[in-house]
Amino acid sequence: MTVMAATLVWAQAPSTTSVPAAGGDIVITALGHASVQLEHGGKVITVDPVTNQADLSKAKQADLILVTDIHPDHFDPAAITKLRKPGAPVVLPPAAMEMQKIPDAIVTGEFYHPKERGQGYLLTFSDKLEAARDNKAPSVYVAGDTECVPAIATWVRNVDVAFIPMNLPYTMSPKEAAECVKEFKPKIAIPYHFMGQRPEEFAEALKGESIEVRILNWYPKTQTAR
Repeated sequence: MTVMAATLVWAQAPSTTSVPAAGGDIVITALGHASVQLEHGGKVITVDPVTNQADLSKAKQADLILVTDIHPDHFDPAAITKLRKPGAPVVLPPAAMEMQKIPDAIVTGEFYHPKERGQGYLLTFSDKLEAARDNKAPSVYVAGDTECVPAIATWVRNVDVAFIPMNLPYTMSPKEAAECVKEFKPKIAIPYHFMGQRPEEFAEALKGESIEVRILNWYPKTQTAR
């Protein structure tokens, strides 16, 4: 009964939210599990579009597609092809590029380096480079498939929104995810990639912190996710 009650809480949550920004709000859409859509200034960024994990009927054609990991709940070449605008950049970790061919993909990191199998993304929304460099523009961190590695607290600072995964045994528990965000203190934390976990525990663990937790509906139907 407890599990059913917890499921109802996030099942009734909205699938979209927004964050104020110069040039218009950043609109965030929970497509499903690890699939995220970000819109700002008429541009669309899609992270980890995966057909069998998300409702891609909500997805728009993307100006930029980012892939965080090689697992099939993050990397779906067919979905990328379907949502990619002509000539739109696709950014992949090296291990994903080795698995499948995405025409004209951009590869970050180094081959044969275990730390680079997957990666998160820190995105800044501004039409002025100086604003981005000086941390004066809205920013969003998408952690991807990860535990709380030291690099997060080292490189992710002063962000407006952070997407944090939690599904054992692959990433973190809700309490571990909460401790992780305490280290870099985003203004807004959005739990995602949490099949089998209770995001309410994450929110409870952050009570009293200056971090707003927003829970979205990432699982409109029962799915199996890694």
